[in-house]
Amino acid sequence: MSDTQPTRAFAPATVGNIICGFDIFGLALGEPGDEVEARLRSEPGVVISAVHGDGGRLPTEAARNVAGVATIAVLAESDMQDVGIEIEVWKGLPISGGMGGSAASAVAAVVAADALLQTELSSEALLRCASEGERGPKGDTHPDNIAPALHGGIVMVRPDEPGVVIPLPVPAGLSVALVHPDLELETNEMRGILPRELPLTQAIRQWADCSALVVGLYEADWDLIRRSLVDRVAEPHRSRFIPGFEAVKTAGLEAGALGVGLSGSGPSMFALCRTATEARTVASAMAEAFAEAGIEGADTHVSEVANTGAHMVETPA
Repeated sequence: MSDTQPTRAFAPATVGNIICGFDIFGLALGEPGDEVEARLRSEPGVVISAVHGDGGRLPTEAARNVAGVATIAVLAESDMQDVGIEIEVWKGLPISGGMGGSAASAVAAVVAADALLQTELSSEALLRCASEGERGPKGDTHPDNIAPALHGGIVMVRPDEPGVVIPLPVPAGLSVALVHPDLELETNEMRGILPRELPLTQAIRQWADCSALVVGLYEADWDLIRRSLVDRVAEPHRSRFIPGFEAVKTAGLEAGALGVGLSGSGPSMFALCRTATEARTVASAMAEAFAEAGIEGADTHVSEVANTGAHMVETPA
């Protein structure tokens, strides 16, 4: 294995919750995303040679970085703790942006490390290792970002079985308009503001909408999908932290979106649309609404829901 060439993997941005499915639904975009390159080193353990695109904010100590912890987990899962790996991280996703940035780094790391070691870990094992990556520095992990980053598409995960990923169908053309304002919201802080209990009437409506979304995806029923995209859990409490939230949401809906809501815990907002063309129109309308609320230069991303998640990419010469 000493002659093994470096390996490099890409993992995409993801949208967690998908409005009505708090902590259980997630989807993958085609781009942007994070990349991680893995190389063998002579001494055991994991080191991070560099992190690019983070402005120097993320730690390069492996035990304090999600990509580093995930790579350590791959060595443990493979019973290869005597092997040394050096990784290098390229951040294409914002920090605390609600686009699954930490999940993308962790997933790209485990896919690159698995390819480097030629261990061919199962998807369940890769998911466990990536989850350990997020759990390490963050102290918590939620597979609604990790699962779609690894598998692609739209997935459902059950809290009682976080390692079991349930793929859901993606209607032809289903696209995402994602708008990232120049703000940061820490996931743990945004989780902390949520109530611990939900009134029964609200819970029943939320369960019904989750079920309706699944049926809508299976039947490609755009109207049913549209009616199911209501967030009664997180949006009422988190939206006040995003200037112009209601105006941005209204702008997206008036431009033709099926539904508009928070991407993960925010501050990014996303819309589900019937086509990529429609998504581009919606993204522009949402960015303009952010500008009118005083947030200029919001980044926009338009992508069909990606059928594939993390994958290998060429290592530059």
